[in-house]
Amino acid sequence: MNLNYLINSILPQRLKEIEEGKNRGTANPIYVVMNISIGICLGWNEYTMTTNIAGIEPKNGYVDMAKDDEDRKFKLSDKGMKNPEQVTKYYIDRPVAFFLTSKAAHEYLEYQSHNLHKKAYVYVFHAGYKNVEMENLFSK
Repeated sequence: MNLNYLINSILPQRLKEIEEGKNRGTANPIYVVMNISIGICLGWNEYTMTTNIAGIEPKNGYVDMAKDDEDRKFKLSDKGMKNPEQVTKYYIDRPVAFFLTSKAAHEYLEYQSHNLHKKAYVYVFHAGYKNVEMENLFSK
């Protein structure tokens, strides 16, 4: 572990961000880059995944079951399909990377944008209720 980097770079940036309110009022914040994964389930339903923090609404549509798995594409209409199946396209937030500073998380979001969904974002989690180790580590 590079303690010099932690002490001289990360911790001062972290304290500055907390003082500026970038921790969204969260004690001992952990900044997590969340990517959006897409899932498909058979049938139309209104169920929204509890892991859909971004709040992207599911979409009802169709896939052509006459095609091989890798060739099945979600479409809003069943026009031209030989064997249409009703499906729901839903979205799941997936943690990709975590950081101790907001700055580093947003920089990662920018330089990894080509590998992420266009609606990927940074979410602020807390390090855990009464997590004594983290409280002691990050106390002034």
